[in-house]
Amino acid sequence: MSEPLFMTERRRTILDVLREQGRVSVNELSQRLKVSAVTIRQDLRALDEESLLERTHGGAVLPRKRSVMPELTFDVRQQERQPQKQALAREAVKRVQNGATIALDSSTTVYAMLPVLKQFDRLIVVTHSLMIAHSLLDSPKIQVYMPGGVMRRDSIALVGNPQNFPDMHINIGFFSSHGITIETGATESSQEEATMKRALMSRCLTTCYLIDDAKWGRVAPFTLATASEINTLFAPVSAPREALEHFRKKGIEIVRVPVG
Repeated sequence: MSEPLFMTERRRTILDVLREQGRVSVNELSQRLKVSAVTIRQDLRALDEESLLERTHGGAVLPRKRSVMPELTFDVRQQERQPQKQALAREAVKRVQNGATIALDSSTTVYAMLPVLKQFDRLIVVTHSLMIAHSLLDSPKIQVYMPGGVMRRDSIALVGNPQNFPDMHINIGFFSSHGITIETGATESSQEEATMKRALMSRCLTTCYLIDDAKWGRVAPFTLATASEINTLFAPVSAPREALEHFRKKGIEIVRVPVG
């Protein structure tokens, strides 16, 4: 007989089952997860409070309104929480060695790394961000590799052909997400964007996430990375301690970054 799951694993399983079936019952989950109905009700109550589901009589259904804000344009997002993004970017750049091959996603947080990256003598950058590629036009010592694809205007990035990323070993990759929670990991609002980022992550030997305060506790529809797929997480010192400790226990290196 298999052992009961720990709380976080159990709640992740509840969400997985809910996405597959559209609704769940307390009795079904109690039998499936080998815990009491009281425990399942506590789980459903906690997930309901995070807007990850809606409780019903005897179970739960998918939420009518998810705890996610609509995606803003690149220019608008770039103006938000600039001090945090710049602080996270400066700390993350310290992991880059001259001559390395690095991956940069299309987020505004990762884009904030460019002023320092452009000072390197030699780098190879793999990205689907048109903004990053354009910014590096005046840096001839930095080679830029991109996939083909269709321009996605909200992120000013290429999507649609994740298989066209170059087949190379990338030393380290830098990513951000639309949201992150203990139960769901890092999530993204666009399926096309999530597919491109996951393809880029799969080529990275080390994966780093830069998460500002706005993203904690927010859930977007598409999974980007589970805890097992993140090596290092950069977060402001103001990020939720409980969440950081959860990810630390999962083996993720946590770098708490002072801002200002």
